[in-house]
Amino acid sequence: MALALITTLAVAGCCHDSENDEHDGGSTSAGHGGSSSSGGGGSPSSGEGGSPSSGEGGSSSSGEGGSVRCPVATHNGIISIQDVSIQGAPQAGHGLTVQVLFTPSSPPAYEQMPGEIEGCRAWVYDMQDNPPPALTDQGVITIAGLEGGPLACRFAGSGYVCPTSTGAGQASVAPGQTGTAAYTIEGATFSAADVGRYLRITGAGSAKKQGAFPIVAVGSSTTAIVVNQGAVEEAFAAEYTVLAGAGPVPNNPVDPIEGGDEVVVGISPGGEMAFDFADSAPIVAGEAFTPDTASAAALVAVPLDGNPLTLGCGGPGGNCGPAQATLVRLTSTDGDVEGASPFAMPPPARRQVEIQCVALGGDGTLTIPAEAMKLLQEAHQGSPISRIRTALMREGWAAPTNAAALPPNITTILVGHGLLGFTSP
Repeated sequence: MALALITTLAVAGCCHDSENDEHDGGSTSAGHGGSSSSGGGGSPSSGEGGSPSSGEGGSSSSGEGGSVRCPVATHNGIISIQDVSIQGAPQAGHGLTVQVLFTPSSPPAYEQMPGEIEGCRAWVYDMQDNPPPALTDQGVITIAGLEGGPLACRFAGSGYVCPTSTGAGQASVAPGQTGTAAYTIEGATFSAADVGRYLRITGAGSAKKQGAFPIVAVGSSTTAIVVNQGAVEEAFAAEYTVLAGAGPVPNNPVDPIEGGDEVVVGISPGGEMAFDFADSAPIVAGEAFTPDTASAAALVAVPLDGNPLTLGCGGPGGNCGPAQATLVRLTSTDGDVEGASPFAMPPPARRQVEIQCVALGGDGTLTIPAEAMKLLQEAHQGSPISRIRTALMREGWAAPTNAAALPPNITTILVGHGLLGFTSP
């Protein structure tokens, strides 16, 4: 189950011509998508959808008195590395979720603290006239320091994935107990490190035996035990990939991110070539947490009354492990959820709202102001919201900027623990 978990930190911009503040912006805020719905960006609103307004190489002189503007960012980047679980669904387990999202910049509809790292930002998308920015290929992302070993994540058509092995061979399926099945594939090289990952497999005669399934045990180098309640016995010629960072795994015995883990992220530029930054310094992961009682309830019942919403782990009943920042990301859809999983987020039909908030330090609690929540209320009134996904996260973070020869695009890197809640109004 690939979960779209995207958040951001806004980073204050560099110098700019004060006469053109409203065009140049002064801050960036990466955004979602997720996913699929990347949440937009929110980096400097350069006057035309966040693209450079400089005319030449992303920089320009003001033409008045010889003052000089800084180059303008063209894209936002987010690399989110989380141990994710789902509020109210312990049966879903937990697991590593890696999101790599590079999108063209898009200014927010609401910004609580312009130019500041902290505060909330919101984007409202019209699927016909103003859809979310598309995800782009920017090369290979490397991640080191995780419990399961290093990862290399690549763009695969609709988004980034992090394969650890791939191959083909004759396969057989043997249904097991409690909704599991043993997949034996000739020539495979499964190992204990694959527990907590996903097995993506094709070639079966039945749709129920192919797809991406969470790996809960490894029987041998050629046999992986996965969760697949619809499996029946069959032999077939299979192609397979083991994927890391694909989401929660039921009864997962692996802690993919432990307290004190230090993660280093790098890039080998490629694709559209809008990003190139040095490897990050080690990022200390945000530790596990327990939401406070009020937040645990709100995560699965987000109100649509336009009033402020407070979420976190700092109130009664909560417990906050060490972290540099508390983040909240809220995503809506008005897509059809009939017959879908309670954790599914179908593509929006008409409108989508993204709200992203950051609090550094503090007591582990933040409040989404009424101005942002009213955008959600108005969207619901215009086209009824069918589902809201709310992510509450405790993070270590870094924000490397491109090398000087490129536009000053910023990549926000988040490492820690996340809790997802799903509301069906």
